[in-house]
Amino acid sequence: MGQYLAVPVTDKETLSGQHERLGTWGISAHQGWRKNMEDAHIALHMSDDCHLFGVFDGHGGPEVAKFCSKRMPTELQACSGFKEGRFEECLKEVFHRMDELMRSREGFTDLEALRRECEGGKDGEGEGEDTYDMLRKLVQLQRMAGQNGGAAQEGKEGAGAGLQPEVTVQAGCTAVVALIVRDMLYVANAGDSRAVLCRGSKALPMSEDHKPAAPDERARIMAAGGFLSEIGGITRVNGNLNLSRAIGDLRYKMNSELEPKDQIITAEPDIMQQQLTPDDRFLVLACDGIWDVMTNQQVVDFVAQRLAQGQQPQDISSELLNACLASDPREARGIGCDNMTAAIVVFEPGKPIRSGSCSCSTHGDEATAAAHGAPPPGSTTPGGGGGGGSGSADTAMRREATPPPQPGQSPAAAKA
Repeated sequence: MGQYLAVPVTDKETLSGQHERLGTWGISAHQGWRKNMEDAHIALHMSDDCHLFGVFDGHGGPEVAKFCSKRMPTELQACSGFKEGRFEECLKEVFHRMDELMRSREGFTDLEALRRECEGGKDGEGEGEDTYDMLRKLVQLQRMAGQNGGAAQEGKEGAGAGLQPEVTVQAGCTAVVALIVRDMLYVANAGDSRAVLCRGSKALPMSEDHKPAAPDERARIMAAGGFLSEIGGITRVNGNLNLSRAIGDLRYKMNSELEPKDQIITAEPDIMQQQLTPDDRFLVLACDGIWDVMTNQQVVDFVAQRLAQGQQPQDISSELLNACLASDPREARGIGCDNMTAAIVVFEPGKPIRSGSCSCSTHGDEATAAAHGAPPPGSTTPGGGGGGGSGSADTAMRREATPPPQPGQSPAAAKA
């Protein structure tokens, strides 16, 4: 079936947690019908009144999504304005910072290591650096052979000549990230993943999809020298991407005369914020594989019904993935056949997070530990201990196997 497997991979990676000053959360992810899993996610207790959640939907490979889940928390807290409470500014800065890091030797080496790890290769010490040097020499040889003007280019090379990661980093990812600080919710989004807040019983969009056909997106793409084409009824950028903003995809960000926000594909996120109220019940972050099947309100109704039955958010996330999974890619025409990740954050009414001063800047070690796969202080993970006490966060991860959908079952049935 071309890009799809004969049988979907429905084993799920789940993450659950709770914090007495926030509530409970659960994340579930599965590969589905795709040949590879390219999604990544984060759920981080940064301090008693500061929490970070994110879903990264990869394309062209999983490495950029994994790179963001690993690097974004620490880079966010490293922003100069973070300690001063300039959270919107820092969220925009950290999205572009991911691209900057991938252009550096350190970041490129890390990205290559993640790519090899995902491909099942060995992560030998120094291999990423060797790749960097090899590609650097290749670019220099191409220039010496006359590419890009031959000898005329030699005088322009100098110390600045070297690897251009733009020609080698082919992968990218969309990103939707929620930062909850006391009673404020900030959502940063680049791409077509989505965040939805349940206020009362209604779905309140916390992001807008970035698609090439949108007037503002089209204008930026054309002004930057890109073009749009209709392929199979879908508008694509330069005949390839069907989204207009993403982290990575560096080959679309090579115009040195333009600011990062003005490139053909930009990592510039839109920021939405809301002050949380007692009517706010939960927040859903999910990749487009969910929203292709269900509307915002249908997802909110799906989650609310199961919360009323006493189910936990991680179990509801898993059920949501199952409900959106197609039974047959050929009949579904791709709908319900993507990698899927869903995160649900359930707010507990009257929790102390609704008021008080922020201490986000005082827990950098937790962000560093979680971003590199180590359990943060006050958390629990398989093989680790901790938790308990005032202001603690309890987290747990597990993998579970679920049966594939029965023949004839359509993801559209999940809308009922």
